[in-house]
Amino acid sequence: MNQHPFEIQRLIDRAAIQDLLMRYFRGIDSADPEQVRGCFTDDVRAAYDGRTFVDGIDALMSSFLAFKNKASGQWIETTHFMGNLSYLRLDDDIAETEVYAIAFLVTPGTAANMVAMRSLRYLDRLRKTAGAWRICDRVHTLDWSCEVPVALVASFSKRITQTLPARGRN
Repeated sequence: MNQHPFEIQRLIDRAAIQDLLMRYFRGIDSADPEQVRGCFTDDVRAAYDGRTFVDGIDALMSSFLAFKNKASGQWIETTHFMGNLSYLRLDDDIAETEVYAIAFLVTPGTAANMVAMRSLRYLDRLRKTAGAWRICDRVHTLDWSCEVPVALVASFSKRITQTLPARGRN
């Protein structure tokens, strides 16, 4: 089957955008501000949960509740699961996407830890600069939320220090 170079580049761009969005979620969950910072352009404009827009990467980074709440102990763990990803526009160096995600935010409770489950949507405009895709505009919305008790087995930071046992080659 013959593939046109344009169609191949489109598939490469789609994969790169999906990787970028997954890197963002991993950076939030692992509390890695540098990984998150690398997902945005310097002139990013973003609004989270109906808050006012912030302009610029430094303002955005200082506005992230995930980093503040994890550092203060308000959130014990977070897990973001990326669901539906729709490409609303994908041109040479501009893309627009809509991502549905579920976030699980574990918080300390009086009798037991609690988990807030949140249905989120990310409406992003992305720009390819220097050959790499970055988010340049974002609107983050909360569609619904609920909270229930949770039993933690092992935190991510504890699991990451564990390794699989070595195996011999057969």
